[in-house]
Amino acid sequence: MLLVLSSLMIGCNKDINSGANGITIKGTISAGLRSGAQLRSANSLADGTKILVFNSSGGYNLFNFSDSSFAVNAMQGTAAALAFLGADNTFIGCLQAGGLNVLPLVSLKDGDKTVIDLSHLTLDGTNVIPSNNPIGNEINLNPQEIERYRQFGAFFKSLSQNLDADGDGKPDVLDKKALYVSTIYDIYCGMWGLNNTPPQIIDSSRLFVNYTLRLWGEKAIMPNNKEVTISGPEGAPYTDVEKAYYSTAPDGFITFFRRPGIAPSGYPFGSAFLPFGDGKYSIRLDDKSYSLLYSKVDAMYFFVLALPTVHTNDKNEITSISVEYKDINGEVINPENFIYQTSVQLNNENFQLEQIGTLWENPEAKSNTELYNFVPKKSINLSQLTGINVGYLDLVGNAYNISFRK
Repeated sequence: MLLVLSSLMIGCNKDINSGANGITIKGTISAGLRSGAQLRSANSLADGTKILVFNSSGGYNLFNFSDSSFAVNAMQGTAAALAFLGADNTFIGCLQAGGLNVLPLVSLKDGDKTVIDLSHLTLDGTNVIPSNNPIGNEINLNPQEIERYRQFGAFFKSLSQNLDADGDGKPDVLDKKALYVSTIYDIYCGMWGLNNTPPQIIDSSRLFVNYTLRLWGEKAIMPNNKEVTISGPEGAPYTDVEKAYYSTAPDGFITFFRRPGIAPSGYPFGSAFLPFGDGKYSIRLDDKSYSLLYSKVDAMYFFVLALPTVHTNDKNEITSISVEYKDINGEVINPENFIYQTSVQLNNENFQLEQIGTLWENPEAKSNTELYNFVPKKSINLSQLTGINVGYLDLVGNAYNISFRK
């Protein structure tokens, strides 16, 4: 785990802007509902004046609208959530389309020219429901992929409800004091491939998984004493949680929490770390408390086998690492429907030889878009290589660190 910290430390730069880049998402609210003569509740969709477009890795944009129609933009290749806000930034509701609280902007009907027309919107509680469901239409996922995303219902719900962790009625990102919680999965898979020899994968029913809860907070709420505590889940709190790591990031701080367990004989990681259960957790930073909903994702359900093959020249030097993506049943899949960032780390025992790519970069930076072919900048002889970690982020912001050995 120590070797992969450098790829898991990066935070995201967040800017409020109304840039026109990305996929256009538009819709309408009935003119009658927006009429000033009509009595409206504080939570009426007709009171909406802003739309916050955000993803689970922290990137967001704020858009203003003042009439019955709106058009916003979100980055292709991410899972985007839309929160509707009032004039004073109070939360009204989040878009829910096809049972999902986010729009997975992948497999788009017209590529980067796709326009997603939600048509007329209505408010049901805090769910903003479109009359046109783009899932399966403009967002051209197959039934199996749609069902996979629907399994994330609880996770997507927690993502939208965590907008206001400090309970002041406004989205925390607008005051640069947001907290994000996600899961890091460390998974041992087998042996990497070499030139014409494919990777050798252990029985998928016996994959070894370690779990880490990752908490990322913005600079405005960074604790002065570096003390961050977590308790939960509400009603049945754990007594075995330990803080494993704390660091400052370019625009905030990062903390890892773990639940140590007893590693069975032959466990490849040496140590075992247990999963965190779903529920409400209390986060304490200095003297301030925050409440976050956490929903873990079954590692095996959304897991993608990112299989590395090392390529060498006649001097036995590593020239590149190619990565092929398969589902748990061994079928080749399109990673762009589930992954938006990948990195490769080359290791010699406990020493990192080189890392190619980083995770948790703002998708709008577009500095880490490679998914298939990774070329080291250093001269590395194959004899030095004892381990490879392929790390990737899924579209909802969880990290998978897949280990391969010699």
